[in-house]
Amino acid sequence: MKEGLKRVTVLILICAGFLWGSIQCDQIPRTLATPPRDMTNIVACFAWLKKPMGAQKLTDGPTTYFRILGPAGRFLASGPAGYAFDDHGRFVGWTADIGDFPTPNIPNSLSARWEFITVDEVRQRFH
Repeated sequence: MKEGLKRVTVLILICAGFLWGSIQCDQIPRTLATPPRDMTNIVACFAWLKKPMGAQKLTDGPTTYFRILGPAGRFLASGPAGYAFDDHGRFVGWTADIGDFPTPNIPNSLSARWEFITVDEVRQRFH
């Protein structure tokens, strides 16, 4: 009986170790994708991100948002990280994986329309 309990305990500890290790490994890309605290506008985002992967524009009635895409903030991400800005270029929020997580402070209504635009279009608008 004691031998069986010992095996179950070891198995549980091994599984917990793998789970803990997976969570810790996922923190590496998240740390790299987390924007600096002084990133308050889209110009600062371009200075920090250096080579954005793309850009999107959200139109929801009279409201417009822009999202700059960067390297994913997770190992098994289904999409890139997204940094959102309002129509005036102010930082609104970010998500480590636009495929799995919504961007905070961005409306998600049925009438909202996302479209891909070029990074140069966004740069021209805000410079």
